Amino acid sequence: MPASTYLRSYRKNGIETDLSVADGHRVIQLLYQGLIDCIVRAKASIENNDINQKAKQIDKALRIVAGLDTSVMYDPKDANQAAVAKNFKNLYAIFTDRLMLASSKLSTEPLDEILVYARQVKAAWDQIPESAKQEGYAMQRQRDIASGNSEFSTY
Repeated sequence: MPASTYLRSYRKNGIETDLSVADGHRVIQLLYQGLIDCIVRAKASIENNDINQKAKQIDKALRIVAGLDTSVMYDPKDANQAAVAKNFKNLYAIFTDRLMLASSKLSTEPLDEILVYARQVKAAWDQIPESAKQEGYAMQRQRDIASGNSEFSTY
């Protein structure tokens, strides 16, 4: 078995292990990294005229964007949270549109656009301090308990 196959297997298992013990913040980090990786590979596939690989990578990227979109949670009573959530939802809709355009037109330009924004968001997400994460988890636990949804209150 070639070394690249072992590396892919190791990386896949490493990510799965990371996801199995990850908190919500880490999951989002992993999703953004996965999105960036898929887009880079899709771009290379388009440049190399590898249509099958392009389709696989765009499909993976679309599934990651859908996961990010469904992960957007906010308190509807909080106008600031609602505005931020709406902005993320709009961003994910743009990502989806650009991925579909890149796929149908075999163009790397829409992928470059997504990469700029995905890297910026991931960089900002990576800089969230631990204290802010813990504060967010505490707020989520309180909302879950208040709504009777204590099943998800262990963040």
